[in-house]
Amino acid sequence: MDSFFSWISLTEHIVFTLVVVILINIYLKNGKEEFFRVLVVGLKALPGVKSLIGKVLHNEVASFVNTTALAKKNGGKESVQRVQLPKEGISPEELRNQMNILQSAEAESAKEGKIFAYVYTVIDQHWKLQSEAFDKFEEKIGHSVEHDTIVSEFLHAFLHENALNPMVFPSLRKMETEIVSMTAAMLNGDQDVVGFVTSGGTESNLMAVKTYRDMAKKSRPNIRVPEIIAPITVHPTIDKAAHYFGLKVIHTPVGEDFRADVQAMKEAINENTVMLVASAPQFCHGVIDPIKELSDLAVAKGLPLHVDACFGGFMLPWVEKLGYRIPPFDFRLPGVTSISADVHKYGYSVKGSSVIVYRNAEIRKHQIYTYPEWPGGLYGSPSMAGTRGGGTIASAWVSLKALGVNGFMDKAKELMDTTEKMMKGVNEIEGLKIMGEPHMTAFAIGPCVKDLDIYAVADAIEKKGWTIERNQKPSCIHCSILPRHTAIADDFIRDLKDSTAEVKENKTLAKKGTAAMYGMIGTIPDKTIVSDFLVEFFSEVYK
Repeated sequence: MDSFFSWISLTEHIVFTLVVVILINIYLKNGKEEFFRVLVVGLKALPGVKSLIGKVLHNEVASFVNTTALAKKNGGKESVQRVQLPKEGISPEELRNQMNILQSAEAESAKEGKIFAYVYTVIDQHWKLQSEAFDKFEEKIGHSVEHDTIVSEFLHAFLHENALNPMVFPSLRKMETEIVSMTAAMLNGDQDVVGFVTSGGTESNLMAVKTYRDMAKKSRPNIRVPEIIAPITVHPTIDKAAHYFGLKVIHTPVGEDFRADVQAMKEAINENTVMLVASAPQFCHGVIDPIKELSDLAVAKGLPLHVDACFGGFMLPWVEKLGYRIPPFDFRLPGVTSISADVHKYGYSVKGSSVIVYRNAEIRKHQIYTYPEWPGGLYGSPSMAGTRGGGTIASAWVSLKALGVNGFMDKAKELMDTTEKMMKGVNEIEGLKIMGEPHMTAFAIGPCVKDLDIYAVADAIEKKGWTIERNQKPSCIHCSILPRHTAIADDFIRDLKDSTAEVKENKTLAKKGTAAMYGMIGTIPDKTIVSDFLVEFFSEVYK
């Protein structure tokens, strides 16, 4: 027994000596800074030390924030209160009063020009010329004259402010956190749900992929090529994110109803899988994936599940409240860990504003990028963009406040009535059908007879002044129903009926225009050739 303890003591002395020798060697070769870095890294590996450091850092950050322009008069409590959409939309007059209050909260140094970054413009003739040009090409939302006017006013009021530094423009930080809070509540998130505002659905989905990649790097560092499991109907922004960030997408098939095949996704999961993705709804056919079943799968496998609701996030909650049968897709499902939703779609704000929300702050931390070594100062950014224009944040905020729950409900009813009217009209046209069973204000139209080329129908109706979106695999055309369509729904059905009859009578139309191009592309077995074609197309268009 004595020899055993002697051996243990000797081992401890050897290990201690080796550690001291290594640390001295690091100090002599790499200097004091590297010595302390290695020492801290070693200490963090000890049980309980990392969490202790985390608590200290959190307290230090909280203390620092209370010394800045972000500090609240009530001790910071306002910043953590959950803000929900108002029941009734706030009047334009009250919103203008709030705009003045928000602007007055900006740092005095910014208002007086006593800053050396962030804003490079002054109010002069050049600025006014830019404003005039902006007005000409600013998106006309089409919700209503009153709504579009107040959104435009807020856009202009904060157009030259920069969300890169929330301490210089605290009003932008307030509006962003409230946009996230209202979105989280709408999607049945609890107090723990957090997120960020982004420039659009692409960036929101990019950030979700980046977040789960970085989460996996920490918990499963052995993974060399992280994999995403998603149905073939998932939006290409997921593939784009994988391409940018070094992941691989495993596409799984969908059923005859165009919804994700849960069993196929389950079978595709392996040791490299870092996330699952589903759509609410998928853009192609307007149907929601079986997210409840995928949530159960995610929980069982211990994987995050991202729901791409960029298209439907600001429509589906209201459609459900109207009494339509909407499959669950949001934070009511325990396996859903993040949701993306675009405010610039059915949130009726200007391009580009979207929201990415996470189930808790620990997940969201993996989205944030930091670089503490830059000679220009400490750098951090919550999203892809560094500079973020204040105008889009302000317009998104005021759009949600101006509409309120009842405003969203009214518009959802109007658009769902229009959608049902148009789908009924399509189904009454001989040779056409609605693909699957759409869940909201979007649907796809396909042929129900073999000898009808739907792309030729699209070409024919475009000659009548419409712009048509074309789907493939299978061939069909897509319709997203927007506020302006209510007044011209009958015109569309009439023109679609006439165009269908024209194609039936003249079969040669299937060999012309985009019908011929899509037909040719469908016969090419090597899709890299199609990719090369698309690259050439964009190169030519933007040369």
